Amino acid sequence: MSLPNVSEARVVDLFMKLVQIDSPSKQEAKVAEFIENHLKTKGWKIWRDEAGSKIGGNCGNLHIRVPARNSKSGAVLFSSHMDTVMPGIGVTPTLKDGVVRSDGTTVLGADDKGGVSAILEMLQCVDESDMPHGPIEVIFDVAEEIGLLGCNHVDLSSVTAKYAIVLDGEEMNQIIYKAPSANRMLYEIDGIAAHAGMCPEKGISAIEVFAEAVSKMKLGRLDEETTANIGTIEAGRATNIVCDKLTSRAEVRSHSVEKLEAQTAAMSKAFNDAVAKYERVIDGEKKRVVFREKITREFTAMDIPLDSLPYKVVAEAGKKLGMTMEPLAIGGGTNANVYNAKGLPAVVIGCGMKGEHTTSEHLYVKDLVMAARLCLGILEENHARG
Repeated sequence: MSLPNVSEARVVDLFMKLVQIDSPSKQEAKVAEFIENHLKTKGWKIWRDEAGSKIGGNCGNLHIRVPARNSKSGAVLFSSHMDTVMPGIGVTPTLKDGVVRSDGTTVLGADDKGGVSAILEMLQCVDESDMPHGPIEVIFDVAEEIGLLGCNHVDLSSVTAKYAIVLDGEEMNQIIYKAPSANRMLYEIDGIAAHAGMCPEKGISAIEVFAEAVSKMKLGRLDEETTANIGTIEAGRATNIVCDKLTSRAEVRSHSVEKLEAQTAAMSKAFNDAVAKYERVIDGEKKRVVFREKITREFTAMDIPLDSLPYKVVAEAGKKLGMTMEPLAIGGGTNANVYNAKGLPAVVIGCGMKGEHTTSEHLYVKDLVMAARLCLGILEENHARG
């Protein structure tokens, strides 16, 4: 059968409205309310879970359930996130020559409101047609951009789908099947304060210790599988005080758990070695720097076989739409990492976003339309498989 027609005007209008709703991580309630109002006449089951209260946000993950129609196939889960990165307040989108952009002072929010819009358009097409389909499950989650927090609090016991499709990629002809594990690190250094002009020798600078440690680290692209980065540093109170407090946040990512742990350990060692060098006798008393660290596994690597059900369904659906779908391994993490770690096979598909996490972020309308069509094609392929 032919797929229902995706309305370009409708999906673009929906996208333009969504990106103008401020939704930084943990502040997604207004987007959820918009979606609930958008779907309120459908008669579908819609609810929010308790993720918001668990992470200190104002909204939980938004769940939507659409019953099957003339189909005995199993359920498919579609997922996108409602939050955006900063600067993302007061987005002013413009459409020109088939491309939507912000005014350059903010991100656009196509990551991931492009995915949200495509899924909503797919649901609208399903609702206004007689297309047969299995049960459709949708989760629009919160706080994805700050550690996949909302998805981590999804209770999969309420999900009947055997696989998930995450809309959070760029290119429409690619299927993201592989992504790394990531560790997040919080480092704290307590030096010793002193007057920087009168008696600097009575202090130990936390900044100096930090610089010593970082100078011994390998950072950036370590190999084809592994990256490491010092992301933030907060230190110091005034120029005339030897810095006694420093906090830094860092990350390591790798497709190899062994390499992930080895690099994380190497960075810890660099700090401990530096701390050991800065022991001094001050006013007759031996003083030394205090170092603390907290290491958190942000997400676990995914590596979905190319003969897995979600990959095959997406590849076949894309083929029927005239696309040759190619496998892609990425260096970032998505909700698919979490779903796979929880035992729900998942892949990631594109929704037209480009330049995400920058003020030059933009979205191609033709890709947004194709994303909605691909979702419909996935439903059709899922139904055909019974």
